[in-house]
Amino acid sequence: MRPWYSQHRVMCTVTILALASAICGASPQEGRVQRPLPQQQPQQQAQPRSQPSEGRATRPAPSPSTDQGSAATPRAQAQEDRRTRQASEGRSAHQDPSRRVLEQPRPTGGMKLAGVQVIGGTRLVIPPAWKRCGVLPDRGYWQHRDLMAEIQWLSRRGFIPVTALGDGVDSLTDFAQTPAGWRAYGLAVPAGGTVQVEVQHEKLGWFRLMLVDKWGTPGPGMLQAAIAHQPVLVTYTNPGKEATAVYVIVDDPAWWSDAKYPYTLMVRRDWDPASVDLGQVKMVAGLWGATPSVSAEFRGRSLTGPAVFPR
Repeated sequence: MRPWYSQHRVMCTVTILALASAICGASPQEGRVQRPLPQQQPQQQAQPRSQPSEGRATRPAPSPSTDQGSAATPRAQAQEDRRTRQASEGRSAHQDPSRRVLEQPRPTGGMKLAGVQVIGGTRLVIPPAWKRCGVLPDRGYWQHRDLMAEIQWLSRRGFIPVTALGDGVDSLTDFAQTPAGWRAYGLAVPAGGTVQVEVQHEKLGWFRLMLVDKWGTPGPGMLQAAIAHQPVLVTYTNPGKEATAVYVIVDDPAWWSDAKYPYTLMVRRDWDPASVDLGQVKMVAGLWGATPSVSAEFRGRSLTGPAVFPR
């Protein structure tokens, strides 16, 4: 009986193990075989990418809204390119301030600052031409011929030419620069001193004098000359505590003065130049640059002591 019992027990054990193996081991293997591999799904999704022609062929026809969007794309791109170009030009102009300065138009129109010439090797400007006056100037003409605005505009290009008058000069004969029609002179005036300048010419009704400071504008003590209609005689008294330089402009818009018929500029001072040292006064200051007039003929003092002002 024992051998049969042992054999029976062995067979039961083998059967139990076989059943356990079938339940625990065979089912997962069958599941793994039946389930799709995880790599198959990305391959199926990537299939349209590997075959772009098939993907495009299966796409539906674009709707009307898509056509409008496609048509608007070039327009939007053009606007974006325009904005980019404008921004680039703005940055380039900001990086080059001199370019903006040279594009500034003349106060009376007709040209830009880039067209103003300078004397070779210097920063002294050559005043540009004005249209020659053909009728006797009136108040409206003098207001239109704004030399102060002209000087301010020219100063952005370089220095304005001026002829310095020494303390010993009482008068001079000269003529205006053509075709600009004006010329500037510089005078030194001590503190509290008074100077009087007068222009003389046979065509005096076509002339005027202007009195400005180193910045080309009427400074303290120059108001009377600035508001006068057509001054041919200006008087200046230095209200400061130090000697200063003033600038007188002879304006001849009709070009009546020339080498044959120059104007005469009379200078009268209320101080004795021999007793007052004005060597520290600089004529080359602000927007002015020294350029002696080669056409001027100077004459020394004809009187001694303080000048006598005509009434």
